[in-house]
Amino acid sequence: MAGAQGKLITVMLLASMMQIASAVTYTVGDAVGWTFVESATFYDDWAKTHTFRVGDELDFQYSFPAHDVFQVSETDVGSCTNATTIQKYEFSNAKVTLNSVGYHGYICSLPSHCSPGNMKMSLQVVAADDTVSEQPADAPAVPPTAGDTPGNSGFTLQSGSALMFGTVAAALVALLN
Repeated sequence: MAGAQGKLITVMLLASMMQIASAVTYTVGDAVGWTFVESATFYDDWAKTHTFRVGDELDFQYSFPAHDVFQVSETDVGSCTNATTIQKYEFSNAKVTLNSVGYHGYICSLPSHCSPGNMKMSLQVVAADDTVSEQPADAPAVPPTAGDTPGNSGFTLQSGSALMFGTVAAALVALLN
C-alpha cells in the first residue's frame, strides 16, 4: 500500500512539473514589438489571438528610455493613465511573468505614447491547467507584418521545456510499468 501511495505522490509531482515545463514566452506584437502603432486596437487584437496561462511570459521588445511598460488597472488602460500602477518596467526589453488569473493591462507611460501612440494592451490570463484552445474562435485574423516568417506563431517554449517534458513523460511511463 505504501508503494502505491508513493507512486501516486510522484505522479502528482510530475504532473505539476509538466505544467511548469509548458510555460510559453510570447513576444508582444510579434515582429512589430512594443512601439507606436496606427491601430488603437493593435495590441488588444494581438492578445486576442493567444491564450495566456499563469506562468507564461510576455516579452516586451523596446528600448528604454524611448519606451517603458507599466502594468496598470483596466481603468488606467482605458484612460491612458498610470494612477493605479501595479508594476513598472523602466528598462529595455521587459519580460513579464503572468502570475495570476484574470485581467492584465499594460501601457507605455511616456507622454503621448499610450494615446495617441496606441501603446496599450489588455488581456485575460487563465489558469495553467485550463483547457481552452490556443486561438479563441472569435479572435480576429491578424495579417502578417514585415519580418514575419512562415510558421512563426509569435511564441516559443522557454528554454529547457522540451527536455523537461520528455524527462517527466519518461519518468511517468517508468512509474506506471
